[in-house]
Amino acid sequence: MKRVKIIANPNSGRGAALGKILELIELMSEDRYEIELLFTHEEGDGTRFAYDYSGEDFIICSGGDGTVNEVVNGMYLSGRDIPLGILQSGTVNDFANAQGLPTSPNAFYKMIKNYKTKTIDLGLAGERAFINVAAGGMLTEIAYTVSAEKKATLGDMAYYLEGARVLLEEKIFKYKKSLNFYIESEEFTGTIEGLLFLITNSTSVGGFKKMAPLADISDGFLDVLIFKEIRISDVPELFASLMGGRHVDHNKVMYLKTKNIKISSDENLTIDVDGEKASTLPMTFKVLENKLKIIVP
Repeated sequence: MKRVKIIANPNSGRGAALGKILELIELMSEDRYEIELLFTHEEGDGTRFAYDYSGEDFIICSGGDGTVNEVVNGMYLSGRDIPLGILQSGTVNDFANAQGLPTSPNAFYKMIKNYKTKTIDLGLAGERAFINVAAGGMLTEIAYTVSAEKKATLGDMAYYLEGARVLLEEKIFKYKKSLNFYIESEEFTGTIEGLLFLITNSTSVGGFKKMAPLADISDGFLDVLIFKEIRISDVPELFASLMGGRHVDHNKVMYLKTKNIKISSDENLTIDVDGEKASTLPMTFKVLENKLKIIVP
C-alpha cells in the first residue's frame, strides 16, 4: 500500500481543484492508497505541508503555478527524494502544459498507476526555487492585475488581453527611458537596456507555449530572455513572433543559456517567481541540476 500526500488549493481554477481532487480520491481509494489530504488557505501552507514528512511515498499537488511553486520549495528545502505529481487546476499552468501532464482526474490517475518518473532541473532565484520561470521588469505585474474571474473564464487569453491592454494604453512607453539591466554571467557580461527579463526552465511562460523554445527541463541550463527597448510600432511583429516562437532571432530579444547569472538594476524591481512575488534585485539565478523527480505520462 502506497502512502500519498495530496496538497491542494481548493480555490484554484474558481473551485475546480476541489472537484478534481474528490474525483481523484475516489479513483485512488479503489486501489487502497493511504491518502493524506491537505488544503492550502494561506501563503506558505504549500511549502510547509510539503516540507513536513508523514511517511508518504510521493506527493500530489493540485492548483495553479503558485501552488506548485510553494510545494516545490517545500520539497527542495526538505532534501527528500520523493516524486511529485502535478494535477493542474489553475488558470495557465505553464509548466504542466509544457510537459503534457493530464488535466482530467481519470487520465491523471492512470499516470499515477503507471508511476513513471523523470528527474528534472529546478531554478534558484536568490533563495527561492522555481520550476518554471523567474521574471523582472515592466509588464510582470500582469499576473497580479488580471482578475480571478477573467482568469477562470478566459484562461491563457486573459493574459494576452491584459498584455495587449497595457501596451495599447502605452503604459510602457510613458517611461522616459528603458530599464538598465546589469548582467554578469559566463556567457555575457554587460549592460542591456530593456523592458523585462525572463529566466526559464521550461518552454512555456504566461500562456505563450514557445516563449523559450530551446528550453529543456533536464539539460542543466536556464534559458534567459531579455526584451530590449521597443517602440509601439514594434509590438505587432513581436507579438506575432512570440506566438510562433520565432522571437529568439528578433533584434529586440537577447536569448542565452546559462547555469548562473546575476542581474542588477537601478530600479527597485520585484522579481516574479512562478507567478508569485519574491524579493528584489540584485539577485543571482542558478540552475539546480537533477533536483526533482516528477511523475510523467
